[in-house]
Amino acid sequence: MKAWLLLVAAFLLWPGFSSQNECEEPNEIDFGEIVSTEKAKYLENDQVQYRCNPGYVLEGPEWIQCKGQEWTPRPPKCLVPCSITRQQLAAKNLFVFGNQRKARLIQSNQNLQFQCKEGYVLVVPSVRKCVDGYIELPLCISERGKNCSGPPMIENGDIISLSEKWYKSGSSVEFRCQIYYTMEGQNRSFCDNGTWTKVPVCLDPCMILRAELESQKIDVKDGTNASEYIFVQRGHSIELTCRIGYALEADSSQSASKIHCDETPSVIPKCKEITCNPPRISNGSFRAQRTIYHDGDLIRIHCDSGFILESNEEKVVECTINGWSPSPKCVQIQCPTPEVRNGRIEPRQSQYVYNNEIEITCRKYVIFVVRQRKYISKCTANGWDPTPDCHEIQCLPPEVRNGLIQPSQSLYMYNDEIEITCYRVPFFIRNKKMVSKCTANGW
Repeated sequence: MKAWLLLVAAFLLWPGFSSQNECEEPNEIDFGEIVSTEKAKYLENDQVQYRCNPGYVLEGPEWIQCKGQEWTPRPPKCLVPCSITRQQLAAKNLFVFGNQRKARLIQSNQNLQFQCKEGYVLVVPSVRKCVDGYIELPLCISERGKNCSGPPMIENGDIISLSEKWYKSGSSVEFRCQIYYTMEGQNRSFCDNGTWTKVPVCLDPCMILRAELESQKIDVKDGTNASEYIFVQRGHSIELTCRIGYALEADSSQSASKIHCDETPSVIPKCKEITCNPPRISNGSFRAQRTIYHDGDLIRIHCDSGFILESNEEKVVECTINGWSPSPKCVQIQCPTPEVRNGRIEPRQSQYVYNNEIEITCRKYVIFVVRQRKYISKCTANGWDPTPDCHEIQCLPPEVRNGLIQPSQSLYMYNDEIEITCYRVPFFIRNKKMVSKCTANGW
């Protein structure tokens, strides 16, 4: 007995058993805390909630969950607010918009608008954003500084401001890039005490030779420019599509690809013609007319007796980007076991195949759809023929001209009788009253 208890204890203390579906303690986060109840063990599906200190902004999920011995998703981060002092504003000749100059905290992702003190010009933008504890204060340029000579020129761009011989300190010029070029940096440069501030750069576009696209059977989506080159601005994308009947060589299930213009060379995708080999069909055949089929080609499938084309009543398959569709597959015709109320079937099986027969026997007072108590139904390509069904024998009230029926009901069952009384006895009826019975063939 003692040895058995020791064995059980060793099993329970075995690391592989005790640590199963448990997570380690969740990580703490800077400038925040875990506010959910602390546990000695964290099991599968346990959750933990985080909260940031006042003034800090939560970035990421508030809750994380123990899944497969790991916490998912990763713990959040508390973004640091930005601190601006009176001394910082004074040193840069700045005010917060509204001529305010006092220390303040700004939460991460919040904006603040600035203005310069009188006699200074602000280098735009005037609105700056706090990003996790960092905010770039704008530059204020004195209008009483030294003048500047002509501004520097930029490659693949132009100055659109009026040209002057001398520029006062605090004045600016505006730049514009040539068509297809993308500007990086501010579009203005300011004269700051005899020196121009940093000028923008016009980034080269990506150039794609149209002849190369033609050779790869590629078209540009929504492209109308017929020039020798296709220009894509830096940071932008174009969508390329394979022509009808072609698909991407790298992924034959797709016919479109995007090219993003960045610092890396553009790679032109390759398109290949969509083709299908003649299919091999078990339990069926087709009339082969060529050795290779192309996108959109159709073939008609002929399945052997007792078989039918899977998932297509038209018996036609098409060559597509994904091969033959639907799959040219002949499957054995099968019929499910019918459910016959008020009757039974013989033999009873879980599944029947083409040409199998069953005998339907209807219970007393019910009849088969063909008005026989027993009938044979066969499994065909269209299901059971005839449809196995037993109906309870019922008769509607007959229409009796010049007479009445007793008892009068809306419906009569098998073997019910009615008495018919005529108002006037015709010459061919001997009795004034007669009885009629509800049978499988009616009254």
